Amino acid sequence: MREEASLKEWGSLYEAATKLKEKQPWEKFWDMDLIGIQEGEKEDTVFFSILGRGDSCYGIVAYEGYSGLNDFMMLATADTLNLSTEYTMFSQDNLTCYWGNREELTAKQRETIKQLGYKYRGKNQWLYFLSYAAGYFPYNLDRPQVLRMTEYFAKLLEALEYYESSQMTVNFSAANMFLYKKDQETGQWKGSEAPLPFTSYRYEKLTVTNQELEKELNSASKNEIILEADMQYLGASVQDKKYDRPGNPCICIVGEAGSGLIMSAELTEPEEDPGIKLAQVLPSMILTHGAPREVHVTNVITAAVLEDICAMSNTELKVVSSLESIDESIISRFRGGF
Repeated sequence: MREEASLKEWGSLYEAATKLKEKQPWEKFWDMDLIGIQEGEKEDTVFFSILGRGDSCYGIVAYEGYSGLNDFMMLATADTLNLSTEYTMFSQDNLTCYWGNREELTAKQRETIKQLGYKYRGKNQWLYFLSYAAGYFPYNLDRPQVLRMTEYFAKLLEALEYYESSQMTVNFSAANMFLYKKDQETGQWKGSEAPLPFTSYRYEKLTVTNQELEKELNSASKNEIILEADMQYLGASVQDKKYDRPGNPCICIVGEAGSGLIMSAELTEPEEDPGIKLAQVLPSMILTHGAPREVHVTNVITAAVLEDICAMSNTELKVVSSLESIDESIISRFRGGF
C-alpha cells in the first residue's frame, strides 16, 4: 500500500533541493558527467546526472545502484541502439528533481508548494519531483522515495562542496566519474576520480528452456511471410485500483511486412516484462500460422528477446533500421484509446 510523505518530510526535501540549486551544479557538470555517492557496496552507489548545462531544463536525476546506472546507459546510447524516445524514457527507474514551469506541475504538487510557503515566479523556477518506474507513468514520490531523495541530496551537497573546495577536475570524457565515497574503516568521506563500473547498456538474452516448445517450433510448418515485432510504451496514464500509481502499458506488437496487417497487439500490466510478453506472442503465432521466413526488429534488445524462438523455428532474425507495418501512426491509435 502506498504511503505518502508528511508535509514536514516534503519540506526537508524541498529545503535540500533548494540548497543544491544555490550551488548551480549545471554550471560545472554536463548531463553525461556522472557523480557517484557510495556509502556501502559498489553495487549500491547512487549515480547523479545534472541537467541544464547548455539548456534551459534544470534538474537532478538520481539513479539507484547498478541497475539505475544501466538505465542511464540505455538513455545515453538510445540513438546507437535505435530505441525510441518513449521506450527509453518509460523504461527508466529513477528519482528526478526538476525546476520547470507552473503548468508542468500537478495540482497536488502545486498544493504542496503552497503549504510549504514557497513562492516561485518565472520560467524554469518551479521545483517538483517525479518517480520513474518501468511499466508505470511518471508519478509523485511516495514517502520512502522522499526520505531517500532527501538523504541523497544531503550527500550530493557535501560532494559538490568537496569538489569545489578541493578544486578537483575529472576527465569525464574518459569514462570516469566523480566519486564521493565513505571509507568503511574511518567513516570519513572523500572525493576522487574513478572509472565508471561499465559504459554501455547491458541487456539480457531471453533463453527458452521449454524443451517441448522447442520441439514444436522446430517442426512447425513454414511460410514465406516476413513478420515485424516491436515493443513500445503508450505514454498513457492508466488508472487501476490494483496499483498505487498509474500504469503505462507497453504494447507488444507483431505485424506483417508489406501488407501492413497487424497480426497481434498485446498490452502489458505494470508488473509484466514486455520482453516476456512478446516472447509469448510469437511462438503462439508460429504454432498457429507457421514459421515466417524472417522476423524483423529495430534494435538488439528486441532481438535478444526473440533470438531463441527464431533459432528454434528456423526463422531468420534481422535487425533493420525501421519497420514497414509498425510505425508511430499505429502506436498512436492505441494511445488514443486511453
